[in-house]
Parts: sequence; C-alpha cells; structure tokens
Amino acid sequence: MELSVKQIILVKEKFYKTFAIKLFTIILILFVGIQSSESNEKIKIIDNLKNIETLEFNFIQISPQTREAGICYLKRPHFLRCIYNNENKKELIINRKNLVIYHKKYRKTYFYPVSKSFFSEILNVEKFEKLILNSNLGITDKEIKIKYSGENKGDIIFFFDKQSFNLKGWEIIDVYGNQTSFQIDIVDKNINLSKKLFLIPEIN
Repeated sequence: MELSVKQIILVKEKFYKTFAIKLFTIILILFVGIQSSESNEKIKIIDNLKNIETLEFNFIQISPQTREAGICYLKRPHFLRCIYNNENKKELIINRKNLVIYHKKYRKTYFYPVSKSFFSEILNVEKFEKLILNSNLGITDKEIKIKYSGENKGDIIFFFDKQSFNLKGWEIIDVYGNQTSFQIDIVDKNINLSKKLFLIPEIN
C-alpha cells in the first residue's frame, strides 16, 4: 500500500525530529564531558599549588630585546627574589606590596607596586586559584595551558606539566603588546627560606 504525500511528510518530520534530538543529546554529552575534564584538570593544578609554600627554581626570561637567566626563591604569600646572571647583577625582589628592580652593580633601586603585576596572583594561592577557575584551559600532548586576561595587566598564559601539574612558566602580553616569556625549572620545594633573603637593599 503506497503512502500518501501527507504520510511521507509526517514520516520525514518524525525522522528529522528524532535525529535532531539524538544529535543535541550527543553534543550535550560531549560538552559536559569536556567541561568536566577541564574542571578536573584545574582542580588538580590548584591542589598541587596549595601544597607549595616555598620554591627554588632556575629561570630563563625572554623578551624581544633580551634573553636572561638566573635563579629565584619564592615564599608565599608575600616574597620573591630572582637573581639574574648578568653583568649588572640585576635582582627582582618582592616584599609584600613592593616590587623592586635592584641593579647591584650600580646600586640603583626602582620601586613598583606588586598589584600592577601578575605576581600578586602568582604569590597568593587564593588569588591564583580564582584566576585559574576563571581562565580558559587548553591541553596539548605535553602541557596544560591556562590563559587569563587581567584588567590593566594584559594577557597571561601559564604552562603546567601534564603529569606533575607543576608550574613550568608563563608568557605575558602586556597592554602595549610587548611579549615576555618566563620559563622555570623547579630545583626544590617546601624548603626553609628566611624572610631576610627578601629584604630590600638600603641605598645610602
């Protein structure tokens, strides 16, 4: 018995409706799965960060004009000291609200507010956690990328090891479009670091 035109149209409408529902369900499942996976990775990164009070790490800093290297000591939530291996004997020191660039060779000190830099988030676990949760996450074969845009700070991408969830470094594009990368290699963690290490030098 041949189907009428009306019956054929109803069969097609039912088919397309069923197909659309199944397609939507598949897309929804995939989306929820991706969101769940991203959330799990972020939680693992945050859990690892919460277990770190101090760090010693080697670094390589690359900007359009220079390539510098050295060693850093970090003590949460207020302290950082990076000693550069260059002829100016440059140091970057963070002591609470002060960010200082110190040129030991010339005994010159330049002060900046920490709040204007991403170090205010990196040093403070609670702020870092909030940043991670509100950022975009990407995963490659070797690392996890966390991209965040800071108000009046520019954009920053953090790189984390995919296995250990340790911080590997970051890349900053400031509000003027200048790009700087900071690669780190952790030497040790949760070691005893005296606050005296982070004292700002007095210039007479």
